[in-house]
Amino acid sequence: MPPAIVDGELYWLQRRDFLESAGYSLRPKFQPGFSPPAPSSLGHEHEAMHLKMKIMDARRNSDDMQVMLKRISRKIHPSEVEIGRMFSSPPLSDDPRNHCVPILEVLQDPQYCDEDIIVMPLFMPFTRPGFDTVGEAVDCFRQLFEGLHFMHTNFVAHRDCGLLNIVQDATKLYPQGFHPVSPWVNTAYDRLSRAITRTECWPHYYFIDFGLSRRYSPAAGPPLEDVILGGDKSPPEHSRNSQCNPFPTDIYFLGNLLNIHFIRSDPWAIYNGCGYHKPLAFLEPLVRDMIQIDASLRPTISEVIERFDSLCAKLRPWHLRRPGQAMSWCDRPNHFWRQLKNAARGVPPLPPRRAPSIDRPDSRMRAFYTAGPELRSPDFR
Repeated sequence: MPPAIVDGELYWLQRRDFLESAGYSLRPKFQPGFSPPAPSSLGHEHEAMHLKMKIMDARRNSDDMQVMLKRISRKIHPSEVEIGRMFSSPPLSDDPRNHCVPILEVLQDPQYCDEDIIVMPLFMPFTRPGFDTVGEAVDCFRQLFEGLHFMHTNFVAHRDCGLLNIVQDATKLYPQGFHPVSPWVNTAYDRLSRAITRTECWPHYYFIDFGLSRRYSPAAGPPLEDVILGGDKSPPEHSRNSQCNPFPTDIYFLGNLLNIHFIRSDPWAIYNGCGYHKPLAFLEPLVRDMIQIDASLRPTISEVIERFDSLCAKLRPWHLRRPGQAMSWCDRPNHFWRQLKNAARGVPPLPPRRAPSIDRPDSRMRAFYTAGPELRSPDFR
């Protein structure tokens, strides 16, 4: 085994020729005769490795597009490829409300008949860099709520839509590119990557990883699923019940994400008298309902969007230019002058928005999206 390859990367090394024949090239460290170059000031590029060995970066030979590869076992995650293909195929792929990661291709593993390799565009974790303004955070969660609504109206529960399974298309956000393993470094691995603000490019956000996702039939009544722990292990119903309705748990995941990483992102919030990042405190009542203990009382995603839009409609432009997350004192002067310049130049604090069709479900459909084990009616139709 080449010295640049660790044991966990051996799977990809063994499939190098297969991937090449399919039109994808792995990084130089996987190529025959690779010799590690002298390190840059930031270290050895060939030592960069993904934390999860089931994923790998590559380039598509036809257009040099950076892509991500993911190894999937149909025995362990039987629905992942099926749901990914469904959302990546017309007519669902053409719906602007669709924020599910696009699957570019599905390759059959050459050695294991029960495994696939899916090909996706290269994305970046959605939290990098920090959110410069309230408007940037509002745009992000408006897209995420819309994307979850799209999934739920197609009767799919994500079941793990937390911090690690949300990404962004950072192509415009990082104009000079970023390394697929170490996004804080440029593609040449010789200097730090540089980002502009989201206000300058308004990136798109996507849900990834449908390994725990399931599609349900309303005719069968409100779904009950065995509890499977994902990235966020804090939903109250996961500790109280062996089964639960996964739709209100999806609501909890996004509410908890907004609560922990945005509303309570300020380490000095305890001293500001309310315990919140003040510019986002207006969302606290909505988030409180999204993460309440009784899952059946949480709002549906349609109701979340309705309330979210109502709260955001009251914000004045200068409020939308306030910091979207906690910001150090030394960064605040630069932020202030940046927003003053944006206001003077007429740069809008929110992107142009089309009006999506978000219908509030009728009472019987609301039961489908909220009823838990104790409220589930056997004669639901």
